[in-house]
Amino acid sequence: MNIVKLVVFDLDGTLVDSDKTVIRILNTIRKDLNLPSLYQKDVHLLLSLGGEEMIKKVIEREEDVEKYLKIFRKRYIEDPLINEKTFDGAINYLNYLKSKNIQMAIFTNKPKNLTIKTLKRHQIDNFFKYIVTGDDVILKKPDLEGLEKLIKISSISPKNIIMIGDSIFDFKVANLLSIPFFYHDVSSNQEIVNSKKVKIFNNFNDLID
Repeated sequence: MNIVKLVVFDLDGTLVDSDKTVIRILNTIRKDLNLPSLYQKDVHLLLSLGGEEMIKKVIEREEDVEKYLKIFRKRYIEDPLINEKTFDGAINYLNYLKSKNIQMAIFTNKPKNLTIKTLKRHQIDNFFKYIVTGDDVILKKPDLEGLEKLIKISSISPKNIIMIGDSIFDFKVANLLSIPFFYHDVSSNQEIVNSKKVKIFNNFNDLID
């Protein structure tokens, strides 16, 4: 295996268990629209889509997406995130990579202000040398734009990168550049193609040698 110089992480559903936060805020919007509440199992895949597509599906209509996306983001930025936590072993793994002098990056469809808020809330912001969010690209995952941006600013070859995520979108991005993909399979139940370039895990401690 090639020497790993950069580990690229997705954020929500990968490092941080934010489903409860998102579903709670989305359900306040559903309540405003007199729509029934969503359940957690209904939301996980939506989190990977990016804000516009997520809100479009949640409000069940094409119009007013921008309006309710702004409402969602305002409520999110004001939320204390008290029900969130990092996944099992995540902090241990970040410290392990730091001890090996391996650089770390965040690549998420989440807006920058919400990304920074989340990283600071969980006191993990100092681990990441590079952060690429949905605000930094024109085309969100599963498009390659964000990953190519990370490769350019880090000057690290794809052969020296691994990517860690929890969705089919993360897998597709990594696969486009033949980057080994570590699939955090906790609750997404998404079918990831089995190959020698995919490692499936559900506890970050399992990734520590």
